[in-house]
Amino acid sequence: MPKLKTKDHDCFECGVTADHAHHVVPRVLGGTKTVNLCAPCHSKVHSANLTTSALVKEGLKKRRDKGLCGGGKPRFGYWHADDGKVYKNKYEQKVIKGVCKMRDKGMSMYKIADHYADQGVLNRSGKPIDRNQIRRIIEYAKRSDS
Repeated sequence: MPKLKTKDHDCFECGVTADHAHHVVPRVLGGTKTVNLCAPCHSKVHSANLTTSALVKEGLKKRRDKGLCGGGKPRFGYWHADDGKVYKNKYEQKVIKGVCKMRDKGMSMYKIADHYADQGVLNRSGKPIDRNQIRRIIEYAKRSDS
Protein backbone atom coordinates (compact mmCIF):
# COMPACT_ATOMS: atom_id res chain seq x y z
CA MET A 1 0.00 0.00 0.00
CA PRO A 2 1.39 3.48 -0.87
CA LYS A 3 2.50 5.78 1.92
CA LEU A 4 0.10 8.46 3.06
CA LYS A 5 0.64 11.93 1.61
CA THR A 6 0.56 14.18 4.66
CA LYS A 7 1.73 13.92 8.25
CA ASP A 8 -1.72 14.51 9.75
CA HIS A 9 -3.28 11.79 7.52
CA ASP A 10 -6.74 13.35 7.20
CA CYS A 11 -9.20 11.76 4.79
CA PHE A 12 -9.58 13.84 1.63
CA GLU A 13 -13.37 13.24 1.63
CA CYS A 14 -14.57 13.32 5.25
CA GLY A 15 -11.64 14.61 7.33
CA VAL A 16 -11.26 11.65 9.75
CA THR A 17 -7.94 9.88 10.19
CA ALA A 18 -6.94 8.33 6.85
CA ASP A 19 -5.36 4.92 6.48
CA HIS A 20 -5.17 4.55 2.67
CA ALA A 21 -3.27 6.45 0.00
CA HIS A 22 -5.61 6.03 -2.97
CA HIS A 23 -4.36 6.48 -6.54
CA VAL A 24 -6.70 8.93 -8.25
CA VAL A 25 -5.87 7.34 -11.61
CA PRO A 26 -5.00 3.64 -11.11
CA ARG A 27 -1.32 2.77 -11.43
CA VAL A 28 -1.98 0.28 -14.25
CA LEU A 29 -3.45 3.17 -16.23
CA GLY A 30 -0.40 5.36 -15.55
CA GLY A 31 -1.55 7.18 -12.40
CA THR A 32 1.09 8.55 -10.01
CA LYS A 33 -0.81 10.89 -7.67
CA THR A 34 -2.58 9.78 -4.50
CA VAL A 35 -5.09 11.23 -2.01
CA ASN A 36 -5.52 10.15 1.59
CA LEU A 37 -8.75 8.28 2.34
CA CYS A 38 -10.20 6.56 5.38
CA ALA A 39 -11.29 2.90 5.03
CA PRO A 40 -15.03 3.66 4.48
CA CYS A 41 -14.33 6.29 1.81
CA HIS A 42 -11.74 4.06 0.15
CA SER A 43 -14.30 1.26 0.06
CA LYS A 44 -16.88 3.54 -1.56
CA VAL A 45 -14.40 4.52 -4.27
CA HIS A 46 -13.62 0.91 -5.15
CA SER A 47 -17.21 -0.16 -5.34
CA ALA A 48 -17.44 2.02 -8.45
CA ASN A 49 -16.82 -1.03 -10.71
CA LEU A 50 -13.03 -0.76 -10.67
CA THR A 51 -12.25 -4.45 -10.43
CA THR A 52 -8.66 -5.62 -10.26
CA SER A 53 -9.32 -7.89 -13.22
CA ALA A 54 -10.54 -5.02 -15.41
CA LEU A 55 -7.60 -2.81 -14.42
CA VAL A 56 -5.04 -5.56 -15.10
CA LYS A 57 -6.61 -6.33 -18.49
CA GLU A 58 -6.49 -2.66 -19.41
CA GLY A 59 -2.86 -2.36 -18.31
CA LEU A 60 -1.83 -5.45 -20.29
CA LYS A 61 -3.71 -4.19 -23.35
CA LYS A 62 -1.80 -0.88 -23.17
CA ARG A 63 1.50 -2.79 -22.98
CA ARG A 64 0.60 -4.92 -26.00
CA ASP A 65 -0.52 -1.81 -27.94
CA LYS A 66 2.95 -0.35 -27.32
CA GLY A 67 4.54 -3.55 -28.65
CA LEU A 68 5.70 -4.66 -25.20
CA CYS A 69 5.19 -8.11 -23.77
CA GLY A 70 1.94 -8.55 -21.87
CA GLY A 71 3.33 -10.95 -19.28
CA GLY A 72 3.65 -14.70 -19.34
CA LYS A 73 5.24 -16.75 -22.07
CA PRO A 74 4.77 -15.60 -25.65
CA ARG A 75 2.65 -17.84 -27.84
CA PHE A 76 4.24 -20.05 -30.46
CA GLY A 77 5.72 -17.93 -33.25
CA TYR A 78 6.89 -15.06 -31.04
CA TRP A 79 9.56 -14.30 -28.45
CA HIS A 80 10.18 -11.61 -25.84
CA ALA A 81 13.43 -9.69 -26.16
CA ASP A 82 15.36 -8.17 -23.27
CA ASP A 83 14.04 -4.73 -24.27
CA GLY A 84 10.51 -5.94 -23.36
CA LYS A 85 9.26 -5.96 -26.95
CA VAL A 86 7.66 -8.92 -28.73
CA TYR A 87 9.22 -10.13 -31.97
CA LYS A 88 8.31 -12.81 -34.50
CA ASN A 89 10.31 -16.04 -34.42
CA LYS A 90 11.02 -16.67 -38.11
CA TYR A 91 11.38 -20.45 -37.75
CA GLU A 92 8.16 -20.83 -35.75
CA GLN A 93 6.33 -18.52 -38.19
CA LYS A 94 7.25 -20.95 -41.02
CA VAL A 95 5.81 -23.82 -38.98
CA ILE A 96 2.60 -21.83 -38.42
CA LYS A 97 2.23 -21.15 -42.16
CA GLY A 98 2.83 -24.83 -42.91
CA VAL A 99 0.25 -25.92 -40.33
CA CYS A 100 -2.35 -23.58 -41.81
CA LYS A 101 -1.67 -24.78 -45.38
CA MET A 102 -2.01 -28.43 -44.34
CA ARG A 103 -5.22 -27.73 -42.44
CA ASP A 104 -6.65 -25.84 -45.44
CA LYS A 105 -5.97 -28.95 -47.53
CA GLY A 106 -8.14 -30.94 -45.10
CA MET A 107 -5.45 -32.72 -43.05
CA SER A 108 -6.43 -33.65 -39.50
CA MET A 109 -4.61 -32.16 -36.54
CA TYR A 110 -3.25 -35.63 -35.71
CA LYS A 111 -1.76 -36.02 -39.21
CA ILE A 112 -0.25 -32.54 -39.09
CA ALA A 113 1.30 -33.28 -35.67
CA ASP A 114 2.64 -36.61 -36.99
CA HIS A 115 4.12 -34.85 -40.02
CA TYR A 116 6.05 -32.38 -37.84
CA ALA A 117 7.10 -35.15 -35.43
CA ASP A 118 8.53 -37.08 -38.41
CA GLN A 119 10.35 -33.89 -39.48
CA GLY A 120 11.88 -33.60 -35.98
CA VAL A 121 10.17 -30.28 -35.19
CA LEU A 122 10.06 -29.76 -31.41
CA ASN A 123 8.13 -27.36 -29.21
CA ARG A 124 9.92 -25.10 -26.72
CA SER A 125 9.94 -27.87 -24.12
CA GLY A 126 11.95 -30.08 -26.46
CA LYS A 127 9.04 -32.44 -27.15
CA PRO A 128 7.40 -33.13 -30.53
CA ILE A 129 4.57 -30.77 -31.40
CA ASP A 130 1.29 -32.46 -30.46
CA ARG A 131 -2.32 -32.17 -31.64
CA ASN A 132 -3.20 -29.65 -28.91
CA GLN A 133 -0.45 -27.28 -29.96
CA ILE A 134 -1.54 -27.66 -33.60
CA ARG A 135 -5.09 -26.74 -32.50
CA ARG A 136 -3.83 -23.64 -30.66
CA ILE A 137 -1.71 -22.59 -33.65
CA ILE A 138 -4.78 -22.83 -35.91
CA GLU A 139 -6.96 -20.90 -33.42
CA TYR A 140 -4.41 -18.06 -33.11
CA ALA A 141 -3.99 -17.94 -36.89
CA LYS A 142 -7.77 -17.60 -37.36
CA ARG A 143 -7.92 -14.79 -34.78
CA SER A 144 -5.09 -12.83 -36.38
CA ASP A 145 -6.69 -13.20 -39.85
CA SER A 146 -10.01 -11.68 -38.77
